[in-house]
Amino acid sequence: MSDKKTITLHKSLKFTDLFSIATGAMISSGLFVLPGLAYYYAGPAAIAAYVLAGILILPALFSKAELTTAMPKAGGDYYFIDRSLGHMAGTIAGIAAWVSLSVKTAFAFVGIKVFLEVLVPGVDSLVITMAALVFFTFLNLRGASHAGRAQVLMVIGLLAILLVFSILGNLHTDASRMVPFAPGGFKGILEATALIFVAFGGLTKAASVAEEASNPKRDIPLSMITSLAVVTFLYFTAVTVCVGTLDGAILADSKTPLSDAAQTFAGNTGFIVLALAAVFAFLSTANAGIMASARFPMAMSRDRLIPSVIGKIGAKRGTPWFAIVLTSVFIGAMLFLDFVRLVKMASAMQIFLFMLTNIVVIVMRESRIHTYRPSFKSPLYPWMQIAGAATMFMLLVMIGMEALIACSIVVFGGSIWYFLYSRKRVARDSALLHLAARIFPKELRIRNESITRELKKVLMERDIITEDRFDKLVLTSDIIDIKPAMELEEFLSLIALRIAPSLDMEPNQLFNLLLEREKTSPTALRPGLAIPHIIIPGTEKFTVNLARCSEGINFGENTEPVHIVFILAGTMDQRNFHLKALMAIAEITTAAGFDQAWKKCRSTEGLRDLVLLSKRRREV
Repeated sequence: MSDKKTITLHKSLKFTDLFSIATGAMISSGLFVLPGLAYYYAGPAAIAAYVLAGILILPALFSKAELTTAMPKAGGDYYFIDRSLGHMAGTIAGIAAWVSLSVKTAFAFVGIKVFLEVLVPGVDSLVITMAALVFFTFLNLRGASHAGRAQVLMVIGLLAILLVFSILGNLHTDASRMVPFAPGGFKGILEATALIFVAFGGLTKAASVAEEASNPKRDIPLSMITSLAVVTFLYFTAVTVCVGTLDGAILADSKTPLSDAAQTFAGNTGFIVLALAAVFAFLSTANAGIMASARFPMAMSRDRLIPSVIGKIGAKRGTPWFAIVLTSVFIGAMLFLDFVRLVKMASAMQIFLFMLTNIVVIVMRESRIHTYRPSFKSPLYPWMQIAGAATMFMLLVMIGMEALIACSIVVFGGSIWYFLYSRKRVARDSALLHLAARIFPKELRIRNESITRELKKVLMERDIITEDRFDKLVLTSDIIDIKPAMELEEFLSLIALRIAPSLDMEPNQLFNLLLEREKTSPTALRPGLAIPHIIIPGTEKFTVNLARCSEGINFGENTEPVHIVFILAGTMDQRNFHLKALMAIAEITTAAGFDQAWKKCRSTEGLRDLVLLSKRRREV
């Protein structure tokens, strides 16, 4: 295998980086520009629209946190949807996610252009904006850790400024400006919510760079939840200041609402400070946007859904340089489109992806793939996911025909691309097929189990599992799955017949050794578990074998039926490893939930993976 094929992304992003990516991606146009548009639709109830959007995104947040901890791979939405709903859905989702985040990043650069024109009248804002695009492209080409550190610094400064603005501004708000609170009624609030939903879209950008997280099991859900709490609070307080300090007509027409609000109580200094904060906010969004957006085409390229050249990773920096450059070029082209259209287009596709994300969690769980093991599980399953998907569909309808047409074009275009290019290049199963096989077991059978094996590999990378000698023995072990109840001698006879050849022994000889061990020292160690282990003649021999009996094996009158059996057989010179193997089994079988997981495994390979993916001390 060539070096190019073994190059991987660097796992350098920590909690502060991931929090900053998510937070920086949200605090930009959603706060510094969109409050004016939200006020146009909902009046003072724009405040409620922001809070409602923060609440409505919770199902998608929890769903994505679960999926990301189970599958911390580059590509976020694309990867989850492709592995759960199949390649056609994955192709559509990958294109939609890339376009959505790229468009959102584009109007961050448009925001830079707007504020530069306000701060420096007469400046060639387009040239400076394009220069910023080139700068952040090169920054991301240097590596995620460099871009991540820059993101942390920008977000810290931004949060400090917004906190001061919210505290001082709320001292100058006028409650009379909030009456009537909802002139457009609930319909106006929903329209504003659908429009500004893209403001929260950056929340899940951390998922698209999960493969580069140093501890995705903890840091991904923690960073996303913390980011949502912080940003929703700032949205609520900052929009309240805008509504409470500006005349309605001025706010509805304002492209710089926070700066205009700051000017009412802090003069030109306040205006300039908030305008500069806006520029920094847009810069942070632009940086995070390029970083996250580029991971979608890279992931799709690795899966052969688009040409492989797009997924090339630089050997020196470990970054997807082609995907970054392609994304930056696309963003540059978007700078010439109308701002409101950009917002609606990005919102529509983001809502569409959030709807699919909720559906994906249901499919993954109900497929019962044993290697789907999220470290964070969404609460209130499945009602939260059902409510989330239904809500997203409602918002998609509310957003407007023009945005829906743009979303439909992406769906149609992705479908055409799949049939013309992708379909003949990929042949993996999906969680949806596993779910269908559960419902129609006679009609459908999963043959290659590719999704099961892939998720197993992902888990081993996530948990940093390095196979030791015990694991390697389990990998080649004979696993026996028995349904009816059995007596001890019948079981030992079956075991002897199955494993004697691997030990170069006669079945009767092995049977007698196993039976003698049970007579002198019973190996049923606790209810439901037995570990028959014997010393055999010869040298340099050792085997580990597993057995499950659904109805139970009778190991003796005073013991409960045994359902879990580990059989160890080794020569005297392997005595030290014999003890280590017993210790490994003890760690595995005493883990919380092991007995239930053993019972639920649908195949012998599931039993094998349950042992291989267990948490235990391993020899390096």
